[in-house]
Amino acid sequence: MTWADRLRRLAVGDPKREVAERLLGVYQRSVVRAKQLDADAAQAPTAGAEHELRLLADAERSAAAALTQALQERGTDAAAAVPAPALNGAARNHWARLVGRLEACREARAQLLRQTPRLVELDSSLADLLGSLLRGLDAEVLALRSLIARADPQALD
Repeated sequence: MTWADRLRRLAVGDPKREVAERLLGVYQRSVVRAKQLDADAAQAPTAGAEHELRLLADAERSAAAALTQALQERGTDAAAAVPAPALNGAARNHWARLVGRLEACREARAQLLRQTPRLVELDSSLADLLGSLLRGLDAEVLALRSLIARADPQALD
């Protein structure tokens, strides 16, 4: 490493560290969503809702596994960054829990959309992974909306 590289890294920041930090944040949110979906599945009122929520949790876990691999390829240990278990948000019923998950999913998608241009600028090999994550979040939003429509207490009126 030359003195010019060191000076540039000091002035601009280390792009590898920034990529790792941003990916770590995405990974942590994914792990939290998977745990919350598992908790919601355990409290689901019907077997169908439980099955669909377990499928969503499995999809989140596979996204977290892909992020773990990407972090390991960049020399960062994701296992040390596993967040503490989350509560169900004190939601009183199934519908309210699903709405909370939908809002969390939408927020995660918005954050990922905001970070994608910078991450791809820093490391273009992440484009496929980020696109896959966004497609997964889109599918999760649709599935949660479907579950909410079926769980809505006013839908039967």
